[in-house]
Amino acid sequence: SSSSTDHPQELNSSEPPSSSKDHPEQRTPYTPHHPETNPEQRSPPIPPSSFRDHPQELNPPEPLSLGGPQGSPPLQPVNSASSDPQRPQKSSSPQDHVPSQGVPLQAGDLLLAEFKRRHYSMFRKMFVLKNTGKLVSNWGAISYQDLLGKLPGVKVRTSSGHQLLLKRPSLDEYVIYMKRGPTISYPKDVASMLLMMDVNPGDVILEAGSGSGALSLFLSRAVGSEGRVHSIEVRRDHHHVAKSNFLKWKDAWEIGSGRYWPDNVNFINKDVVDALSDLRSVGFDAVALDMLNPQVALPAIIGNLKQGGVCAVYITNITQVIDLLEGIRSCKLPLSCEKVLEVSVTDWLVAPSRRKDGKISKRVEPKGNRSPESLTREEADDEDDGDTSQTDDEDLAAESQPFGEVPYIARPMPWQIGHTAFLVQLRKIQVIEEHTEAENS
Repeated sequence: SSSSTDHPQELNSSEPPSSSKDHPEQRTPYTPHHPETNPEQRSPPIPPSSFRDHPQELNPPEPLSLGGPQGSPPLQPVNSASSDPQRPQKSSSPQDHVPSQGVPLQAGDLLLAEFKRRHYSMFRKMFVLKNTGKLVSNWGAISYQDLLGKLPGVKVRTSSGHQLLLKRPSLDEYVIYMKRGPTISYPKDVASMLLMMDVNPGDVILEAGSGSGALSLFLSRAVGSEGRVHSIEVRRDHHHVAKSNFLKWKDAWEIGSGRYWPDNVNFINKDVVDALSDLRSVGFDAVALDMLNPQVALPAIIGNLKQGGVCAVYITNITQVIDLLEGIRSCKLPLSCEKVLEVSVTDWLVAPSRRKDGKISKRVEPKGNRSPESLTREEADDEDDGDTSQTDDEDLAAESQPFGEVPYIARPMPWQIGHTAFLVQLRKIQVIEEHTEAENS
């Protein structure tokens, strides 16, 4: 709806008519829009329903500036619904309002360039956009100056004529292409761990084994600005890599979105047992372990885990799972193993079938129903060994065919993510001591 300054006459309603108490002879109810009412005494039109139903939207508060990096637009809270700071503000009618298309690309943005051929990614690279320089690849070069000011999700033609898709990477894409120390926790496993631990905004989480910082980033987003993540790493090189990856994503997020990413991760470069001595008074809603021997650290961690809380363990092979459960049994820890699982994900290719020249194929009858002599040259090309390749420019296939006339291909991708890890869900329980018959007597 338009702002209050656009229609001031709609915000000041007329004075209500005198009541029947003052004029007993007048029993007719007040009708402001009655056709027989004197035009000079007619009240202004009733404000639109949006003003009546949502009076708090008449004077929206000014956006909160949180002081982002130099040269970037003012930062907004993560849950802010304010408009794009780059969009000029002007008075217009409700029909003229256009949804914001996002923050244009600027120096400091984190971008992901991708080139596809035959439905497959041939080139993907993540880089930081700068004021000078160029992106160089085997598929041509693109000057950074040509990208500044454009909106994300744009296709740009390289010096060799190929089209590259430029976009801001999502968090799962960032952790795949960011700098690594040890092997990362893959997004498919991280998602299952977050569900296991039932992480909510405001929770306090312990992460033992920062690694490259992938799980730390997902936990930071899950707990929000009111929560806290304590990430412990014993190796100094892994500690620095995890902290650097977190800060790099945080800075790029604030530049690209104009919103504030909470600084809620406490990176600690110590052994788990030594670090917990400094966190003696902190209670954890959940615990995430990514260690070689998690059963060694569990006796020190279990005291800080809240009753009924979940400990999610990321383990590489099944023999480590056995050692973990045997360690819990031998030490008589108040933990119950609720789940051991392996997450499998299958990527599928579903796309219109195309010929070698890039045009969409046409539906034809099976070869068994027709003689080879009856096939036209074009239909024979469509059925030639089921090839679904296409030229470099996907825009060649611009033919418009009726709905349901385009044949599709649907098959799993030829390469899939193999085994990554086993996930173990442990819950802290209260053990009830069992008394023997002799003790009861």
